[in-house]
Amino acid sequence: MPKKERQRLAACTFVGTKFSFRVPDDRIVLRCFFGGIGDPAILNESDESVTAIARDELHRILGLTAAPISQTISRWPRSMAQYTLGHKQRVEEIRARTIAIPGLHLAGNAYDGIGIPDCIQGGRAAAQAVLTSSL
Repeated sequence: MPKKERQRLAACTFVGTKFSFRVPDDRIVLRCFFGGIGDPAILNESDESVTAIARDELHRILGLTAAPISQTISRWPRSMAQYTLGHKQRVEEIRARTIAIPGLHLAGNAYDGIGIPDCIQGGRAAAQAVLTSSL
C-alpha cells in the first residue's frame, strides 16, 4: 500500500492468487500486514483491535463487508527488511566495495528485494558469479 493511500495497513495479499491449493474455491484468504517502521505501536494493540483495524481498512479499500470466518494474528517484531530512503545508493556502495574482495558475493533480502522471488534471483546471480569467478 502506498503510504499516502493507507492508514495502518501496510500490505495485503490474496493467498489464493499465489497458492491456489491453500484456498477452497468458495473462499478468499487475505493476509494483512501491519506495523514496521511506520507503525510499530500496532504490536501493542489487542487482537480484537487489530482485527477491527483490518476490517475497517479492507472495507475502505476493497469494499469488503463480510465478517471473517476466522482470523489468526501473529506478531513478528523487526522481522522483515524495510528499505529506507537512500537504500539503493547504499547497496551500490556495498557492491562497489565488495568487488575488491575476491570470492565474496552477496545475496539475501537486504539488497534487491524482500520477497522470495527476489531472493531466489539474487541467490542465483550470486551462485553464477561464484562459478564464473572460480573458472
